[in-house]
Amino acid sequence: MIRLLHVDDDTTVLELGKLYLEKSGELVVDTARSGYVAKTMLLTHTYDAIISDYNMPECNGIEFLRHVRKTDQRTPFLFFSDHGEEDVIIDALTSGADFFLPKGISVRSQFIQLEHAIRESVMRRRAEREQRKISSVLRTREAAVRSTLCPLALCDTDGRIQYANPAGLAAWGYADESEVVGRHVSDFVVSPGVSPEDILDLIEQKTWIGQATALRKDGTTFDARVSVSTMTDEEGDPVGFIASFTDLSRQRRVRMELESYVGDIRFVSEKSSEFADLPPDADAFLFIADIVSTLSPEGAVVLISSMHNDRIVRVEAVRGPSQVLAAIEGIFGRPVVGIELRPAGEDFSAMLPKAFIEIDGGIDAITFGQLPPGILEKIDELPFGKVIGTGLSWGGKVNGITVIILPAGVSPGNLDVLDLFVRHCSAVLHRRQLEKLLKGTANLPAK
Repeated sequence: MIRLLHVDDDTTVLELGKLYLEKSGELVVDTARSGYVAKTMLLTHTYDAIISDYNMPECNGIEFLRHVRKTDQRTPFLFFSDHGEEDVIIDALTSGADFFLPKGISVRSQFIQLEHAIRESVMRRRAEREQRKISSVLRTREAAVRSTLCPLALCDTDGRIQYANPAGLAAWGYADESEVVGRHVSDFVVSPGVSPEDILDLIEQKTWIGQATALRKDGTTFDARVSVSTMTDEEGDPVGFIASFTDLSRQRRVRMELESYVGDIRFVSEKSSEFADLPPDADAFLFIADIVSTLSPEGAVVLISSMHNDRIVRVEAVRGPSQVLAAIEGIFGRPVVGIELRPAGEDFSAMLPKAFIEIDGGIDAITFGQLPPGILEKIDELPFGKVIGTGLSWGGKVNGITVIILPAGVSPGNLDVLDLFVRHCSAVLHRRQLEKLLKGTANLPAK
């Protein structure tokens, strides 16, 4: 069904047009005797096409066309007028009209011609709209395929890759799609082998799910779970297949990381309970150093310091590779444990981070800028990387400092696990100090 708006100040033309155009039963015609009335009708109705005369009172056909095109660039607009000067026709077409048909003497033939122009313009616009819709769907699907984290590859019926999404390229170790397009899938699978007969069997079976050993660009392999489905055209004929991959080695790695994380949480929970039950004469700082060292990357140096009421920071425990600790002691000319430093500034607690973060300034910062330049230069020559740290503080009271010096090129592991343990230790240290103060036995943090 095609719904039309016919605008003309001649009532006879409107009546004849409605009679002839609705004769087939496929067109419905609404009429308006002026451009002003037509504008009002467009506010409440939608039309598949608009037919307009040129000479009309109040608003001529060109003015009406320009009004329509301000908000609607797609609805077909046809002029049906006896005003056929060349400059008017050119003005109409450049203003957005689709056809300019002259009114003639033969009523029947002119309305047949008008109906043909209406059908042609409406069908063309509907086809354009459908094409835009299909293009939009295709762009959406392409974007979805490209953005999915699942590795995908599209192949033709010969088993040659026609497309691989970014996740698929990354899984195989390629950066550019041109490196894989046109190559046979057998270039990317070690086992099971993929022969031309296997491709024919796959197309016949429609789907295949199984495990394969995939080959990366650098020659390494990974275990993958593969799901393959045949693609068909509208007639049901096969045009290729789509394969999705799941990197099982990555899944196993993630599972191991999760298990390790759960194990660390369980370990921290157990050690936190042990720390809370330490006898008063036990070395609390040594206990903290042992656990933090266990949770730190291999090769890291852990320093645990206490904070005294006279604003002296004293190193209470050190853990790390024996050769590295020996090198540090050689630079200082004495054991690191027992070294004392006095930080500057009034509000020392505000200076300490509440969680493990990288310390700007590294070794110089954690020693409060008090190391002689010669010693600092020698320490900087050691294979150290980032320095991270946090305060052993609770309720605004600083009881100590935790510092981890990481090996060069190494990043910290699960910082939230370290933070969890240190926060618990801070609370217990605070409680132990309060207990000692209440007993009047000491004014210093527990050792």
